[in-house]
Amino acid sequence: MRANDAGGPAVAARPVEADREVIRFADPADRTEGAVDVLLDGRRVWSFRLESAELGADGRRVVAWPGPIVASLRGSAEVALRSVADGGRWGACEVEFTPDAGRVSFADEYGRDLVVNKWDRAGRVLADHDESIVGRLLDHADEVRALLVDELGLDVFVTGGTLLGPIRDGHLIEHDDDVDFAWISRHTQPVEVAREGFEIGRALRRAGFDVVRHSPGHLQMHFEYQGLADHYVDVFAGWFADGWWHQVFCIRHPAERADLLPPIPLQVEDREEPAPRTPEIHLEANYGPGWRVPDPAFRFDTPPETRRRLENWFPGLNGGRDDWDDLLRAERQDGIAPASGFTRWVTDRIDPTAPVVDLGCGNGTDARAFATAGHETLAVDFAREALAAIPATPALRTRVLNLHDPRTTVAFGAELAGRRVPWAVLVRRTVETLGPSGRDHLFRLLSMVLRCGGRALLEVGDGAVPVEDLCAEAGRHGLRASDTARDEQEAVTRMVMTWTPRG
Repeated sequence: MRANDAGGPAVAARPVEADREVIRFADPADRTEGAVDVLLDGRRVWSFRLESAELGADGRRVVAWPGPIVASLRGSAEVALRSVADGGRWGACEVEFTPDAGRVSFADEYGRDLVVNKWDRAGRVLADHDESIVGRLLDHADEVRALLVDELGLDVFVTGGTLLGPIRDGHLIEHDDDVDFAWISRHTQPVEVAREGFEIGRALRRAGFDVVRHSPGHLQMHFEYQGLADHYVDVFAGWFADGWWHQVFCIRHPAERADLLPPIPLQVEDREEPAPRTPEIHLEANYGPGWRVPDPAFRFDTPPETRRRLENWFPGLNGGRDDWDDLLRAERQDGIAPASGFTRWVTDRIDPTAPVVDLGCGNGTDARAFATAGHETLAVDFAREALAAIPATPALRTRVLNLHDPRTTVAFGAELAGRRVPWAVLVRRTVETLGPSGRDHLFRLLSMVLRCGGRALLEVGDGAVPVEDLCAEAGRHGLRASDTARDEQEAVTRMVMTWTPRG
């Protein structure tokens, strides 16, 4: 027993209790702050700051389970809390979250262990991979670095956790999940740095890397192992101007080029990697003055003025992708749904031999149906994980496209238009997920693709964008809507769009 922090009476309680909503616990005897690991059956699944947990009326702390883990709390598990500072456990309890469901498993659809990461997403970390992950990760990182340095002649060094772990602990951080590089541009204006970022992306793609662009200054290379997504390598833009060092996504710090360059060698596991000339400057700018203290519950707290500058100079192109991946992953676990009413509506309005582009295909329910019916079908979506689950066949191919990125959207439109065939482009329940700029990119894409007699078939949910507004936006790109139909039961409007030459 111990008195609560509010000065109330001593309480008698189990050190840790939990249900599917919260964990309740008494503070450890020797501290009221610091990082805490949450263990399920002995495996770390999440970390939080002790001082961030609310103080309940009974004197115990209360912390809510993070969203990504709640759905996995089925069955029973030992819930334990462990201090990151000394590794000591101060409480544990056996919890039956739901009856008769076995032991809790926080894992992906392939049975691979997950944790809640610093972005509050479910992800994998080095500690839960097989032993060969470090070698695979560093081998691929070195391939990326070699292209940046040898082919493009850039100044490159490790950054983020890839710098922090070896400097502080002598090895990669177990709860990290990638390798981070920064390139330091010789340009001083953000627009020139952004142009350089696009050039780097093109070079990486030419070299065969699977590149995801998060912003003009943030590229991510994805790698597979045994046919499944395995790890990635991040590359961030950095530059100096007027006595300030900037680095995407969260650094603006007083420094000169000579403070960080030329790079110095750093031992990262079994190999040598380039590091900033003065690592302490980098680590304090990135993690704050407490960077020497391990903190798996760390969250970036970027000053508003820094965030405003970097987000305006390097706008993100990845917003919402993780949310779509989560939603579509859940749908996949529920099984593939039958083809929609939209599929039947489209079938009556396109030629039986027309090639089909399913734009915003999700898990590919409609795309599969058209491929099965004999259409050459291209399934296109923003969510990479959804596309990865669609089996490729001679009649069904997949493609990642971000409609918020005008460059790749126009390039995709030119590619399809170059085929000079009458495409049937399906756009089901996608319009309402786009803002004004995204819709403008969509209609520009359609105007390029439909110039050889094809048609776009759209389905828009109620309460989204008024149909008359959509028609006006589309009209600015030479698109005309016809065959508009209202489905009261599904609460959607369907329409056919074609391209009409101006004048």
